[in-house]
Amino acid sequence: MNKDEFLIELQDIVHDSLFIGGHKDDLNKEISANRWSISVSMQLASQLTVSDFINFFHKVIENRQQQILKSNSDHGMLLYVWFDWQASQLRFNLISQIHERLPFSGKIEILDELEPIINEFIHFPYHDGIPIVETVNEGNDVQADFDRGSDPVKVFLISLPKK
Repeated sequence: MNKDEFLIELQDIVHDSLFIGGHKDDLNKEISANRWSISVSMQLASQLTVSDFINFFHKVIENRQQQILKSNSDHGMLLYVWFDWQASQLRFNLISQIHERLPFSGKIEILDELEPIINEFIHFPYHDGIPIVETVNEGNDVQADFDRGSDPVKVFLISLPKK
């Protein structure tokens, strides 16, 4: 797949339907229904630019804002984007603003710009797979030698209000 074909394929995500929950009990359904993941090969990543993804996310935000405005919901939603380095995927999700925090179990760092996350995704050197070097410790347990440490996950967050 080349860059143009990939960008055309992303248009399906732009126009996907949004599920807006009515109360806090709908969090898991929102997470499941409003989650998207983007993967690329090393070859494709070398052709893509931060601008390609910024343009894509502007279209997504515009589409989701329109869906929120046309809905019967009385609240807006939170759109958040992060790079899942273990899966080599750029991911994003939407949950209702009624939720008190983003559904991450570890540490996160909220960013008000998308560029650093997209840049990390595009320039990640392991889109075609993470090389795992296995070592055997004294107890003969196999351990993976690839670890990003305890750095917080960088998350872009934007509120899409019900105006």
